[in-house]
Amino acid sequence: MPRFPIIKKLFSEDDKILRGTISESDYTHITKVLRLGAGNRITVFDTESIEYEGVIMDISSGTIAVQVDNTLRLQTESELELNLFQAILKGNRMDTVISQATQLGVSGIFPLISERTQVRSTAKVDRWNKIARESTKQCGRTVPPAVSEPVDLQRSLEIRNESEMKIILYENQNELLRDYMSSHEKSVRTINLFIGPEGGFSEQEITLAEEKGYTVLGLGERILRAETASVVSLALLQSRYGDI
Repeated sequence: MPRFPIIKKLFSEDDKILRGTISESDYTHITKVLRLGAGNRITVFDTESIEYEGVIMDISSGTIAVQVDNTLRLQTESELELNLFQAILKGNRMDTVISQATQLGVSGIFPLISERTQVRSTAKVDRWNKIARESTKQCGRTVPPAVSEPVDLQRSLEIRNESEMKIILYENQNELLRDYMSSHEKSVRTINLFIGPEGGFSEQEITLAEEKGYTVLGLGERILRAETASVVSLALLQSRYGDI
């Protein structure tokens, strides 16, 4: 069944009618692409992890009314606050990282500009947030991770600096993420993860991160593409400390 976020809502428990606002892009998708209208079934969800199934009563630009016949409280948001700091990648690779990171339950995505970042444009933030919202709908989450404005490495190292676990990946590091995790308690609730661009982080950047309290770790003998390293690392961290 089609599934869409509702921005503001007013739900009447008496007559089970949900009224709320939807984005212009979702309105277009519902009415023009899926060709849904009054009498068709739909699922909408809010940021409080509540999903509503029912029949469309009325829909117009920006507003929708649904006769609800089923309400479900979801448990799709991880209790782990996992923040991904990803150096901007070329082409559609950054799009891939945003989508997959959302599916893997990250709390926030922070694009960063490093020494070897080949794409320094900051004009794609709106697009990246749209990708995060679309992936949220697809994977069953209710709260999309916010994609922040890109900043340089030095400033990004100050963000969420109070996190319990702070990791930066480096291909020349012998200590592995999997071994590091096995020696740390499962009670960790906040993690920052830094992943470099196609050429990786420079030695100077790694030194700077260490000075800011970050642990430098590797993923193994094989050098992974940046977008692959992101998926692997997030999955490992969620499996140990989150909900995978």
